[in-house]
Amino acid sequence: MKNFDFLQLQDLDRLVFPEEFHDLTLDSPALSFISDFKHHHPSVLTTSVTALNAAKVMRAGHLSAVLVLDREGTFTGLLTPDDVSRQRIVQLVAAGLPRHELTAGDLMRPRSELKMLSYQQVANSRIRDVLGAMRRERQRVCLIVDQDNHHVRGLLSADEVGERLQARIDIEQAPSFTDLIETMAPVH
Repeated sequence: MKNFDFLQLQDLDRLVFPEEFHDLTLDSPALSFISDFKHHHPSVLTTSVTALNAAKVMRAGHLSAVLVLDREGTFTGLLTPDDVSRQRIVQLVAAGLPRHELTAGDLMRPRSELKMLSYQQVANSRIRDVLGAMRRERQRVCLIVDQDNHHVRGLLSADEVGERLQARIDIEQAPSFTDLIETMAPVH
């Protein structure tokens, strides 16, 4: 059996976060940026959580997306900071929903409206290419699905990629002429 020497934490020892490591670039494998649910538990809320509490959880956890589950634990949608924004809540209140009754279920993007990428495809891609696809579809957050096993395998957030690369990732911009040409170019 191997002996281990326990050490005392030094005053200079500090907590680090993934975005502090600069070994990643736009040419890094896309899987380096995915929150892979095979290795990390996804952030989840239930449909009944109040909108106010959902917004607090997302802000406190610096979360770019949360999966929403129904009472039985079935994945029903996705919630992003845009979904719990004041503007979105004002829209729903103006449509007649009482503010104090709004829930994560009211604000989420339903599963049927979500776009996703194949895990197998992303596994063979650079993050630059995946971000390009997200930009063309104007998807700030993208689910990654293992189609062979029918698993929602992970999540990719443009904001989190930007933090890790220490760069601004602009997904909202309209596709450039070059992007449109690449989209329409025949695949060989």
